[in-house]
Amino acid sequence: MAASQLQTPPPTPPRLTREALYDEVWATPLSTLAARWGISRNGLAKICDRVMVPYPGRGYWNAQKAARPPLPPAPAGAEAVIDLSKRARRARRDRTRLSPEARQDQLMAAAAAIITAEGLHAATMKRIARETGLSEAQAHNLFPRRADLLTALARRELAAMNDERQAEIERGQDNLTRVTLSTLAYLRQVEQRGALIQRLLNSPEVRAGLRAEREAQSGYSRRRMTERLQTRYGVEADLARGATVVLTAVCLRAGRLLAEGKIPLAMAERLSLAIVTGGNREIVREGRTGP
Repeated sequence: MAASQLQTPPPTPPRLTREALYDEVWATPLSTLAARWGISRNGLAKICDRVMVPYPGRGYWNAQKAARPPLPPAPAGAEAVIDLSKRARRARRDRTRLSPEARQDQLMAAAAAIITAEGLHAATMKRIARETGLSEAQAHNLFPRRADLLTALARRELAAMNDERQAEIERGQDNLTRVTLSTLAYLRQVEQRGALIQRLLNSPEVRAGLRAEREAQSGYSRRRMTERLQTRYGVEADLARGATVVLTAVCLRAGRLLAEGKIPLAMAERLSLAIVTGGNREIVREGRTGP
C-alpha cells in the first residue's frame, strides 16, 4: 500500500482529572490542545465550563501573562475523571439541563475566582460570562446588574461564615467556651473567605445592597450575647451591652487585619482570645459579685 494511501487515525481525547485539565489549559493554548486531542476549541472550552475549570482568554498568550485564578470547587455531580471524548459529544446537550440556580452558582464561582486572583475591577459581566461559557446577555438574564451578582456572592460568603460560627457556638456548654469557639471559628473563616469578602465590601453598591440585613444580623447577635450575660450571669444590662460591643469590635478588627494579610492567623487567634476571654471572665465575675 502506498504511503499516500495510509490514513492516520484521529487522536483520542484523553481522560483527565479536573486538576490535570486545569494545568493543561494554563500551560498550552486551548486551540493547540483541541487540535492535539481532535476536538474543536469551542468544544474544549465548553467542557471546561461544564466542570468549572477556568482557562485563559485568547489574549493571554499574546500579552504579559497574568496570574492564573485558583481552581474553584467542583460542581455538584462532577466525575473524578473527565472523559473528554464523551464530554465533547454531549457538551451542547448538557448545557440545557442546568437550572437557573445552577447557572447563578457558576457565575458566582467564576466571579469569586476572578476577584480573588485579580481584584474586583477585573470581574466584569463580560469576563464572568465568558468564564462560564455564557454570553453577556445570558448572564444579565440571571443577574440584571453586575452589582446584583456581586451582592449575591457577598451574601453567600457572609452566610456561610455566620453558619459556621453559629454551629461552633452551639457546641459550647458555658460562656467562656462559646466565646472561644465563636472567636476561633470567625477568624478561621476570615482566613478562608475574608480576602474575597473584603474586596466585595469595597464596592459601595454591595455595601448598600447588604446594609439592612447586615445591621439586622449584627443587632441580633449582640442581643443574644447581651441577654446571655444578663440571664445566666447576672450582668447589669448596660455593662453587658457595652462589653459585647467592645469585645466584638476587637474580633472584627483582628479579622480585618487578617483578611488584609497584615497579621497571620496564629497571631490573630492568640491576641483576640487573650482580650476576649479575659474580658468575658471579668464581666462574668462582675455579674456574680455585683457592685
